[in-house]
Amino acid sequence: MAREDLLASWVEHFAMTFERDGLPLIAGRILGYLLVCNPPERTAAELSAALEASSGSISTNLRLLGGNGLVRKMTRRGRLAALYRVDEQRWVDFVQGRLEAIAGVRELTAGGLRLMSGDPERAERLRTVDEVYGSLSGALDDLRRRLQHTRDAQRA
Repeated sequence: MAREDLLASWVEHFAMTFERDGLPLIAGRILGYLLVCNPPERTAAELSAALEASSGSISTNLRLLGGNGLVRKMTRRGRLAALYRVDEQRWVDFVQGRLEAIAGVRELTAGGLRLMSGDPERAERLRTVDEVYGSLSGALDDLRRRLQHTRDAQRA
């Protein structure tokens, strides 16, 4: 299989992974493509051609990705069309936000367990969920430290 075919397959797999997390498939394709294309900036028309998607779909999903900070819109003197690229620094913020959401679930389950302290039978289901999120808490703390290190390094 040719390298470009392998990259196209990777972009599709990337997009489907993020689709499971609620991102539209086209938005995932845009993200995946912008992560590996060279040069790293593309116009909406170039994205449309490369991803074989309508200009309307590309435009809608670029607004979505720009709204959450994952894709940055840039202009260059002498170019009529705006350029789009993945904003690596904001990607760290995006991942950090997802980690905070996971940590928030742990706080909820711990609070629920306190409420159910006198009723172990009712607490059992909640305890199982709490244990899952509890096992993630150490890993999340470690990942937060690494993400902060990455953010600090990118700012330097």
